Amino acid sequence: MRKIFLAICLAVCTLLTGCADDGGQKNTVQLLFPDPNSGIWKYIGELCAQLLREANYEVELHHCTNAATQIEQIKEAVEKNPAAIVIGAQDTGALGEALALAKENGIPVIAYDRLIMHTDAISYYASFDNTSVGEFQARYVEEKLNLKSGAGPFTIEFIAGSADDTNAPLFFNGAYDYLKPYIDKGQLVVVSGQQDFRTVATDGWKPENAQRRMTEILQKYYSGGKSLNVVVAANDDLAGALIQAQQSVGYSGAPTILTGQDAGANGIANIKSGKQSMTIYKDPEVLCGKIVRMVKAVVEGSQPAINDVTNIKNDVMTVPSYLCIPMIIDSTNVNIVKKF
Repeated sequence: MRKIFLAICLAVCTLLTGCADDGGQKNTVQLLFPDPNSGIWKYIGELCAQLLREANYEVELHHCTNAATQIEQIKEAVEKNPAAIVIGAQDTGALGEALALAKENGIPVIAYDRLIMHTDAISYYASFDNTSVGEFQARYVEEKLNLKSGAGPFTIEFIAGSADDTNAPLFFNGAYDYLKPYIDKGQLVVVSGQQDFRTVATDGWKPENAQRRMTEILQKYYSGGKSLNVVVAANDDLAGALIQAQQSVGYSGAPTILTGQDAGANGIANIKSGKQSMTIYKDPEVLCGKIVRMVKAVVEGSQPAINDVTNIKNDVMTVPSYLCIPMIIDSTNVNIVKKF
Protein backbone atom coordinates (compact mmCIF):
# COMPACT_ATOMS: atom_id res chain seq x y z
CA MET A 1 0.00 0.00 0.00
CA ARG A 2 2.84 2.37 0.88
CA LYS A 3 4.46 1.68 -2.55
CA ILE A 4 1.22 2.51 -4.33
CA PHE A 5 0.89 5.75 -2.34
CA LEU A 6 4.45 6.79 -3.21
CA ALA A 7 3.90 6.00 -6.89
CA ILE A 8 0.76 8.14 -6.94
CA CYS A 9 2.58 11.03 -5.25
CA LEU A 10 5.40 10.83 -7.76
CA ALA A 11 2.97 10.82 -10.68
CA VAL A 12 1.06 13.83 -9.31
CA CYS A 13 4.30 15.73 -8.74
CA THR A 14 5.38 15.08 -12.29
CA LEU A 15 2.04 16.23 -13.71
CA LEU A 16 1.91 19.39 -11.65
CA THR A 17 5.48 20.54 -11.97
CA GLY A 18 6.66 19.08 -15.25
CA CYS A 19 9.86 18.12 -13.42
CA ALA A 20 11.92 15.29 -14.83
CA ASP A 21 13.97 12.94 -12.70
CA ASP A 22 17.13 14.65 -13.99
CA GLY A 23 16.24 17.89 -12.24
CA GLY A 24 15.75 19.79 -15.48
CA GLN A 25 13.81 23.04 -15.56
CA LYS A 26 11.30 22.28 -18.29
CA ASN A 27 9.70 25.71 -18.29
CA THR A 28 12.98 27.66 -18.29
CA VAL A 29 14.68 29.11 -21.35
CA GLN A 30 18.21 30.46 -21.47
CA LEU A 31 18.72 33.40 -23.86
CA LEU A 32 22.32 34.19 -24.83
CA PHE A 33 22.86 37.23 -27.05
CA PRO A 34 25.71 39.54 -28.11
CA ASP A 35 26.66 43.02 -26.95
CA PRO A 36 23.95 44.86 -24.96
CA ASN A 37 25.61 48.13 -25.97
CA SER A 38 24.33 47.48 -29.49
CA GLY A 39 20.82 48.92 -29.63
CA ILE A 40 19.44 46.15 -31.81
CA TRP A 41 20.77 43.26 -29.69
CA LYS A 42 19.60 44.87 -26.46
CA TYR A 43 16.15 45.29 -27.96
CA ILE A 44 16.08 41.73 -29.35
CA GLY A 45 17.09 40.23 -26.01
CA GLU A 46 14.45 42.11 -24.08
CA LEU A 47 11.78 41.42 -26.69
CA CYS A 48 12.45 37.66 -26.82
CA ALA A 49 12.47 37.51 -23.04
CA GLN A 50 9.17 39.38 -22.84
CA LEU A 51 7.42 37.19 -25.41
CA LEU A 52 8.64 33.98 -23.77
CA ARG A 53 7.48 35.17 -20.35
CA GLU A 54 4.07 35.99 -21.83
CA ALA A 55 4.03 32.37 -23.02
CA ASN A 56 4.58 31.27 -19.40
CA TYR A 57 8.28 30.42 -19.59
CA GLU A 58 10.83 31.47 -17.04
CA VAL A 59 13.66 33.26 -18.81
CA GLU A 60 17.27 34.04 -18.01
CA LEU A 61 18.72 36.63 -20.39
CA HIS A 62 22.47 37.05 -20.78
CA HIS A 63 24.55 39.28 -23.05
CA CYS A 64 28.26 39.17 -23.82
CA THR A 65 30.90 41.24 -25.56
CA ASN A 66 33.25 38.42 -26.58
CA ALA A 67 33.19 34.74 -27.48
CA ALA A 68 35.00 33.60 -24.32
CA THR A 69 32.26 35.05 -22.14
CA GLN A 70 29.54 33.47 -24.25
CA ILE A 71 31.24 30.08 -24.02
CA GLU A 72 31.15 30.32 -20.23
CA GLN A 73 27.52 31.38 -20.38
CA ILE A 74 26.70 28.29 -22.45
CA LYS A 75 28.40 26.03 -19.90
CA GLU A 76 26.49 27.66 -17.05
CA ALA A 77 23.23 27.39 -19.00
CA VAL A 78 23.78 23.66 -19.61
CA GLU A 79 24.29 23.08 -15.88
CA LYS A 80 20.79 24.48 -15.27
CA ASN A 81 19.32 21.98 -17.77
CA PRO A 82 16.71 24.33 -19.27
CA ALA A 83 13.95 23.46 -21.71
CA ALA A 84 15.93 25.17 -24.48
CA ILE A 85 18.87 27.45 -25.15
CA VAL A 86 18.49 30.26 -27.69
CA ILE A 87 21.74 31.77 -28.94
CA GLY A 88 22.58 34.82 -31.00
CA ALA A 89 26.23 33.94 -31.53
CA GLN A 90 28.96 36.43 -30.69
CA ASP A 91 31.38 34.38 -32.80
CA THR A 92 29.67 31.83 -35.02
CA GLY A 93 32.74 29.62 -35.30
CA ALA A 94 33.81 29.44 -31.66
CA LEU A 95 30.92 27.79 -29.84
CA GLY A 96 30.95 24.17 -31.03
CA GLU A 97 32.81 22.62 -28.11
CA ALA A 98 30.62 24.31 -25.51
CA LEU A 99 27.44 23.41 -27.38
CA ALA A 100 28.47 19.76 -27.46
CA LEU A 101 27.69 19.79 -23.72
CA ALA A 102 24.12 20.84 -24.51
CA LYS A 103 23.73 17.99 -26.97
CA GLU A 104 25.14 15.49 -24.46
CA ASN A 105 22.48 16.63 -21.98
CA GLY A 106 19.65 16.53 -24.51
CA ILE A 107 19.04 20.29 -24.45
CA PRO A 108 17.63 21.75 -27.69
CA VAL A 109 19.67 24.65 -29.07
CA ILE A 110 18.06 27.22 -31.37
CA ALA A 111 20.37 29.58 -33.26
CA TYR A 112 18.96 33.10 -33.56
CA ASP A 113 19.76 34.97 -36.80
CA ARG A 114 23.44 33.92 -36.96
CA LEU A 115 24.12 30.35 -38.09
CA ILE A 116 26.49 28.61 -35.65
CA MET A 117 29.20 26.72 -37.51
CA HIS A 118 31.20 23.51 -37.11
CA THR A 119 28.83 21.69 -34.74
CA ASP A 120 26.04 19.12 -34.84
CA ALA A 121 24.54 20.44 -31.61
CA ILE A 122 22.13 22.87 -33.31
CA SER A 123 18.52 21.74 -33.27
CA TYR A 124 17.04 24.59 -35.31
CA TYR A 125 17.95 27.91 -36.88
CA ALA A 126 15.64 30.91 -37.20
CA SER A 127 16.60 33.94 -39.22
CA PHE A 128 15.65 36.05 -42.18
CA ASP A 129 16.55 35.00 -45.70
CA ASN A 130 19.94 36.67 -45.58
CA THR A 131 20.79 36.06 -49.22
CA SER A 132 17.60 37.93 -50.02
CA VAL A 133 18.82 40.85 -47.90
CA GLY A 134 21.67 41.43 -50.36
CA GLU A 135 19.49 40.65 -53.34
CA PHE A 136 16.90 43.20 -52.22
CA GLN A 137 19.65 45.82 -51.94
CA ALA A 138 20.80 44.93 -55.45
CA ARG A 139 17.28 45.01 -56.88
CA TYR A 140 16.89 48.49 -55.44
CA VAL A 141 20.07 49.59 -57.24
CA GLU A 142 18.87 47.95 -60.45
CA GLU A 143 15.51 49.69 -60.34
CA LYS A 144 16.70 53.16 -59.35
CA LEU A 145 19.44 53.22 -62.00
CA ASN A 146 17.28 51.65 -64.74
CA LEU A 147 19.92 49.00 -65.32
CA LYS A 148 17.48 46.69 -67.09
CA SER A 149 17.14 49.31 -69.81
CA GLY A 150 20.91 49.39 -70.34
CA ALA A 151 21.65 52.63 -68.45
CA GLY A 152 25.19 53.33 -67.31
CA PRO A 153 28.04 53.23 -66.78
CA PHE A 154 27.87 53.94 -63.04
CA THR A 155 30.66 53.54 -60.49
CA ILE A 156 30.09 51.23 -57.53
CA GLU A 157 31.89 50.02 -54.38
CA PHE A 158 31.01 47.38 -51.78
CA ILE A 159 31.29 47.41 -47.97
CA ALA A 160 30.66 43.94 -46.53
CA GLY A 161 30.28 42.77 -42.94
CA SER A 162 32.64 40.81 -40.74
CA ALA A 163 34.16 37.55 -41.99
CA ASP A 164 33.47 35.84 -38.64
CA ASP A 165 29.72 36.38 -39.05
CA THR A 166 28.16 33.67 -41.21
CA ASN A 167 25.51 36.10 -42.40
CA ALA A 168 28.01 38.57 -43.86
CA PRO A 169 28.98 36.55 -46.96
CA LEU A 170 25.30 35.78 -47.56
CA PHE A 171 24.50 39.49 -47.63
CA PHE A 172 27.44 40.20 -49.92
CA ASN A 173 26.87 37.29 -52.29
CA GLY A 174 23.18 38.08 -52.56
CA ALA A 175 24.00 41.60 -53.73
CA TYR A 176 27.14 40.92 -55.74
CA ASP A 177 25.83 37.88 -57.63
CA TYR A 178 22.71 39.79 -58.63
CA LEU A 179 24.69 42.81 -59.86
CA LYS A 180 27.56 40.90 -61.46
CA PRO A 181 25.92 40.68 -64.92
CA TYR A 182 25.80 44.49 -64.95
CA ILE A 183 29.43 44.63 -63.85
CA ASP A 184 30.36 42.21 -66.64
CA LYS A 185 28.52 44.38 -69.19
CA GLY A 186 30.28 47.53 -67.97
CA GLN A 187 27.09 49.20 -66.75
CA LEU A 188 28.52 49.08 -63.22
CA VAL A 189 32.24 49.75 -62.75
CA VAL A 190 34.11 48.85 -59.55
CA VAL A 191 36.82 51.49 -59.90
CA SER A 192 38.88 50.20 -56.95
CA GLY A 193 38.77 46.66 -58.33
CA GLN A 194 37.79 45.37 -54.87
CA GLN A 195 35.12 42.79 -55.60
CA ASP A 196 35.74 39.67 -53.49
CA PHE A 197 34.22 39.23 -50.05
CA ARG A 198 37.48 38.97 -48.10
CA THR A 199 38.75 42.23 -49.58
CA VAL A 200 35.61 44.24 -48.89
CA ALA A 201 34.80 42.64 -45.49
CA THR A 202 34.83 44.85 -42.38
CA ASP A 203 36.52 43.28 -39.36
CA GLY A 204 34.15 43.06 -36.41
CA TRP A 205 31.49 45.07 -38.27
CA LYS A 206 33.30 48.10 -36.84
CA PRO A 207 32.42 51.34 -38.62
CA GLU A 208 35.89 52.76 -37.98
CA ASN A 209 37.40 49.92 -40.01
CA ALA A 210 35.02 50.56 -42.89
CA GLN A 211 35.62 54.30 -42.68
CA ARG A 212 39.38 53.78 -42.89
CA ARG A 213 39.06 51.62 -46.00
CA MET A 214 36.56 53.90 -47.73
CA THR A 215 38.66 56.98 -46.97
CA GLU A 216 41.57 55.32 -48.78
CA ILE A 217 39.35 54.40 -51.72
CA LEU A 218 37.93 57.91 -52.03
CA GLN A 219 41.39 59.48 -51.89
CA LYS A 220 42.93 57.06 -54.38
CA TYR A 221 40.16 56.50 -56.90
CA TYR A 222 37.61 59.30 -56.59
CA SER A 223 39.65 62.48 -56.33
CA GLY A 224 39.56 65.21 -58.93
CA GLY A 225 35.79 65.28 -59.23
CA LYS A 226 35.26 61.62 -60.18
CA SER A 227 31.85 60.48 -58.96
CA LEU A 228 31.06 57.46 -56.81
CA ASN A 229 27.51 56.59 -57.82
CA VAL A 230 26.64 53.51 -55.73
CA VAL A 231 27.83 52.06 -52.45
CA VAL A 232 26.34 48.73 -51.38
CA ALA A 233 26.90 48.79 -47.61
CA ALA A 234 25.91 45.70 -45.68
CA ASN A 235 24.24 47.58 -42.82
CA ASP A 236 23.37 51.05 -41.61
CA ASP A 237 26.49 51.46 -39.46
CA LEU A 238 28.70 50.72 -42.46
CA ALA A 239 26.65 53.11 -44.57
CA GLY A 240 27.30 55.72 -41.87
CA ALA A 241 31.01 54.93 -42.13
CA LEU A 242 30.90 55.84 -45.81
CA ILE A 243 29.22 59.14 -44.95
CA GLN A 244 31.94 59.87 -42.38
CA ALA A 245 34.66 58.96 -44.88
CA GLN A 246 33.21 61.41 -47.40
CA GLN A 247 33.23 64.17 -44.81
CA SER A 248 36.80 63.39 -43.73
CA VAL A 249 38.19 63.83 -47.24
CA GLY A 250 35.88 66.66 -48.24
CA TYR A 251 34.15 64.56 -50.89
CA SER A 252 31.04 66.51 -51.85
CA GLY A 253 29.42 64.17 -54.37
CA ALA A 254 27.19 61.90 -52.29
CA PRO A 255 26.41 58.54 -53.98
CA THR A 256 23.20 58.35 -55.94
CA ILE A 257 22.44 55.18 -54.00
CA LEU A 258 23.71 54.12 -50.57
CA THR A 259 22.22 50.92 -49.15
CA GLY A 260 21.99 49.70 -45.58
CA GLN A 261 20.35 47.15 -43.31
CA ASP A 262 18.78 46.92 -39.83
CA ALA A 263 16.55 50.01 -40.00
CA GLY A 264 18.27 51.35 -36.90
CA ALA A 265 17.89 54.87 -35.59
CA ASN A 266 20.94 56.21 -37.43
CA GLY A 267 19.95 54.56 -40.68
CA ILE A 268 16.42 55.91 -40.49
CA ALA A 269 17.73 59.40 -39.71
CA ASN A 270 20.10 59.24 -42.69
CA ILE A 271 17.27 58.14 -44.97
CA LYS A 272 15.08 61.01 -43.79
CA SER A 273 17.92 63.48 -44.37
CA GLY A 274 18.67 62.08 -47.81
CA LYS A 275 22.16 60.81 -46.96
CA GLN A 276 21.18 57.13 -47.29
CA SER A 277 18.85 55.70 -49.91
CA MET A 278 17.41 52.60 -48.28
CA THR A 279 17.72 49.99 -45.59
CA ILE A 280 16.54 46.44 -45.06
CA TYR A 281 14.14 45.93 -42.19
CA LYS A 282 14.23 42.58 -40.40
CA ASP A 283 11.39 43.07 -37.95
CA PRO A 284 12.57 41.67 -34.57
CA GLU A 285 8.98 40.99 -33.53
CA VAL A 286 8.58 38.59 -36.45
CA LEU A 287 11.74 36.64 -35.63
CA CYS A 288 11.29 36.65 -31.85
CA GLY A 289 7.73 35.44 -32.34
CA LYS A 290 9.07 32.57 -34.42
CA ILE A 291 11.56 31.72 -31.65
CA VAL A 292 8.74 31.48 -29.11
CA ARG A 293 6.83 29.06 -31.36
CA MET A 294 9.99 26.97 -31.86
CA VAL A 295 10.61 26.79 -28.12
CA LYS A 296 7.00 25.77 -27.48
CA ALA A 297 7.26 22.98 -30.04
CA VAL A 298 10.51 21.49 -28.74
CA VAL A 299 9.29 21.63 -25.13
CA GLU A 300 6.11 19.80 -26.13
CA GLY A 301 8.12 17.27 -28.12
CA SER A 302 6.68 18.25 -31.49
CA GLN A 303 8.27 19.44 -34.74
CA PRO A 304 8.51 23.24 -35.16
CA ALA A 305 7.29 24.67 -38.44
CA ILE A 306 10.31 25.06 -40.73
CA ASN A 307 10.59 26.13 -44.36
CA ASP A 308 14.13 25.10 -45.32
CA VAL A 309 15.51 21.62 -44.80
CA THR A 310 18.15 21.57 -47.55
CA ASN A 311 20.04 24.86 -47.90
CA ILE A 312 21.34 25.89 -44.48
CA LYS A 313 24.61 24.05 -43.86
CA ASN A 314 27.18 24.70 -41.13
CA ASP A 315 30.01 22.46 -42.42
CA VAL A 316 28.84 19.58 -40.20
CA MET A 317 25.11 19.28 -40.79
CA THR A 318 22.14 20.66 -42.65
CA VAL A 319 20.27 22.69 -40.03
CA PRO A 320 16.45 22.65 -40.10
CA SER A 321 15.55 26.30 -40.47
CA TYR A 322 12.84 28.89 -40.74
CA LEU A 323 13.69 31.93 -42.87
CA CYS A 324 11.51 35.03 -42.62
CA ILE A 325 11.22 37.58 -45.43
CA PRO A 326 12.83 41.02 -44.93
CA MET A 327 11.44 44.34 -46.19
CA ILE A 328 12.89 47.26 -48.17
CA ILE A 329 12.59 50.63 -46.42
CA ASP A 330 13.22 53.98 -48.11
CA SER A 331 11.81 57.49 -47.90
CA THR A 332 8.40 56.28 -49.12
CA ASN A 333 7.68 53.96 -46.18
CA VAL A 334 10.23 54.87 -43.52
CA ASN A 335 7.59 55.63 -40.91
CA ILE A 336 6.46 52.00 -40.59
CA VAL A 337 9.68 51.02 -38.80
CA LYS A 338 9.35 50.38 -35.07
CA LYS A 339 11.89 52.27 -32.98
CA PHE A 340 14.33 50.46 -30.71
